[in-house]
Amino acid sequence: MNLRNFLFKIAIPSLPLALPALVGCGDSEPAKPGQPGQELLAPPEAGKGVQFKMVTKLDPGTEGEHCMFVKAPAEGLFVNRDEVRYSKGSHHFLLFETSYDDIPTQKEDGTVVDTSGVFDCSDGATDGWEVEKLVAGSQNADGDSMLRFPEGVAMKVRPGAVLLMNAHYINASMNVIEPEVRVNLYTVPEAEVKTEGDILFLYNPFIHVGAQSQGRARMRCPVHKDITIANVQSHMHARGVGYAASIVGQADPFYTSTEWENVTVKDFGEGLQVKAGEWFDYWCDYSNAEARDVLEGPRSTDEMCMLLGSYYPADSATAHCRAEPDVPGQPNFIGAEWVGNGKATCAESFACVQQALSTGKEITPCVTSSDAAVSREFSDALRCFLKKAGPGQDPAMVCKTEFDACLAK
Repeated sequence: MNLRNFLFKIAIPSLPLALPALVGCGDSEPAKPGQPGQELLAPPEAGKGVQFKMVTKLDPGTEGEHCMFVKAPAEGLFVNRDEVRYSKGSHHFLLFETSYDDIPTQKEDGTVVDTSGVFDCSDGATDGWEVEKLVAGSQNADGDSMLRFPEGVAMKVRPGAVLLMNAHYINASMNVIEPEVRVNLYTVPEAEVKTEGDILFLYNPFIHVGAQSQGRARMRCPVHKDITIANVQSHMHARGVGYAASIVGQADPFYTSTEWENVTVKDFGEGLQVKAGEWFDYWCDYSNAEARDVLEGPRSTDEMCMLLGSYYPADSATAHCRAEPDVPGQPNFIGAEWVGNGKATCAESFACVQQALSTGKEITPCVTSSDAAVSREFSDALRCFLKKAGPGQDPAMVCKTEFDACLAK
């Protein structure tokens, strides 16, 4: 994997009148309670929100990520909470806001995609599309969702924005299934909104679990502004056996879990206060019984490690682990400190990265095998190199300060 390309392409992790309950999937009329198929989730009351749905088909013994574009109302939305329900076959559902005003028909690289209905997005839901933020979602078919704010707080969805629906499906049966997802966005009038909220979307791209062994993926992310966290949850795939999230310098984690499905969403009631200058520190533990290495990726054959949660006031740099606040075009997750589990020095780890990039090999083992004691120096050097150095450039010249610090560890 060429991480430089990976980090720069990955996105995410820049009123209300009387609104009808909107339904995606090409429906020409708003959904109404009592119609056939409405038992999965009834839409919000008129004027109190909107509903979108996606229905697709999955062949026996197959897995895939399926997506669909829908449009937000022309009046825009101020969303206080979401509610998600999906039928058997889905592992998670996510709803993103994009930068588009009209539904696109090709990716940013020019690849033509039939987006007139549901389409396959198994290469990564956000890969190739201009996705700005996560709006709603759940990894519990009938449990708690991701977005929930106290009174006076809401997430703003701009008028007429194109939204991207995404669900991960696995059909382990011998029959064709037609799974359905519904998401309700419950809204409040703009006049009642005192603070704009957002969703934390921290995503670790470095996961490596050796064949028939255990592993850990760990990442730290900066907090650029004072925020209050309303709720949090983890996200892992089936090899996940342990999870913890904390604030650097604090002894006890603010969230722990041992589950990869039916994940608990922790509500903080009055809210968890996190100050500017502090760092999130979260990790996922894995047990891999397979006779092959497992890396980061969207499918069940891959793994993930994420920290998700509703918070306010909105700060996109904090939500997406960016290095600096309010820097246009800055890639997500580039502000991270990646913490390894091995014994390699910073110099050894960086030499491993250079060798991997020059030969087109996977660089993740270089990161996960580094010593935790050199995580800051190694991450600083890697970040500088990914942001500034081009092919064939000497990191010792381009990132002299960071590289010298790395060599000293």
